[in-house]
Amino acid sequence: MPVQKTTASTIDTPEFQAVFTQSALIVFIILLLGETTINYIDRQVVSVLAPTLKAEFSMNNSQYAMIVNAFLFSYAISYALAGWVLDKVGVGRGLTLSIGWWSIADMATALARGPMSLGWLRGILGVGEAGAWPAFAKSVATWVPPEARMLAIGICNSGSSLGAVLAPPMVAWITLTWGWRWAFVVTGLLGVVWTAAFLLFRRRHPEMAIAENAPKDQSKRIKWLSLLGYRQTWAVFFCRFLADPLWYFFVFWIPEFLSKERGLNLKSIGAVAWIPFLVAGIGNFTAGYISLRLQRAGWSVNRTRKTMMVIAVILSPVAIIAVYLHSLFWTIALVSVSIFFWIFWAVAVHCLPGDYFPPRAVGSVYGIAGAGSAFGTVITQWAVGAWLDKTADYTMVFIGLSLLMPVAMLVGFTLMKKVEPVQRLAA
Repeated sequence: MPVQKTTASTIDTPEFQAVFTQSALIVFIILLLGETTINYIDRQVVSVLAPTLKAEFSMNNSQYAMIVNAFLFSYAISYALAGWVLDKVGVGRGLTLSIGWWSIADMATALARGPMSLGWLRGILGVGEAGAWPAFAKSVATWVPPEARMLAIGICNSGSSLGAVLAPPMVAWITLTWGWRWAFVVTGLLGVVWTAAFLLFRRRHPEMAIAENAPKDQSKRIKWLSLLGYRQTWAVFFCRFLADPLWYFFVFWIPEFLSKERGLNLKSIGAVAWIPFLVAGIGNFTAGYISLRLQRAGWSVNRTRKTMMVIAVILSPVAIIAVYLHSLFWTIALVSVSIFFWIFWAVAVHCLPGDYFPPRAVGSVYGIAGAGSAFGTVITQWAVGAWLDKTADYTMVFIGLSLLMPVAMLVGFTLMKKVEPVQRLAA
């Protein structure tokens, strides 16, 4: 990935005066990939353990959905705030606080004694986890050249897939060996190790701290509330509000679906539930690479982003077929194809805050959009739990969530118009 060295003349706030060499930037991106991976491992522990926890605490689907929503609701509220905090204090401080918080919360979940305490502890986890995605989006918008941003976004965003790949076998093995409470302790400790590595990186690159401590140029300050006045902000918000629930259904409900509809036990879930997310990881790199090649071939940012989104809308609904096939092979295969092409949408949408807004506002816009993702998912999680308790039928769940994709494209394209920098903020 080509990296142009950043200089004071190419940046718009003191935070971005930190100058990374190409090798340092690669290490930084690897660290960002690590934090998104751990983020998804920690959030997915409950979904992998869903059958175990439901039996342990005698929970129904609605109660399980409420626990998922306890995480998502606090995540939604904190997401918008996290973006603002990162724009204020910088990536270094913000990430250290964020991953430290959620790692402790994940380990504390081992103390849960029932649905209520489990829900509260997952809610606390959501507060810390909200900082992960705005942090990498802000970092990419700051230090990566525009033509390579979708590739960098794909790399960092693949942490969601890599974490989802690692979580099922890891959590299943820990649970079967030491018990389910240790699954929370061990996965939480991963964040402690990452924090130590990140602090070492910051120590070796003091320019990050110097930039964060530098006085801000108040003449270029963008008020958080003012961002709500831009249609571009709402374009990203609704693209995620309407489309992200499909992804989160796969994250939170696929283990339960495989247990109830395909008869898998915890060991079998651990053996196959990671496969669609491995495919999703490949999708992240594929989407990023295709985007890079298209832009180097002369395609505009506008044409590239929208093409990737259209491909996703056409092909991601193939998951609907999976619910009709009782073969485990075809279930996993079709869900994998659906996730692979959904990722094309996600990577393109993750780039939009940096396409529209200057780096000093990317964290805030990304946070607002992330709140939309979480709120949309809260609504659908509640609906999924209630519907399954009433009917025990996954068919309409797959159909309804998959068909939200074309709605997302219609609303999103109407608000997006041409993907280009907002002129009033470009200076």
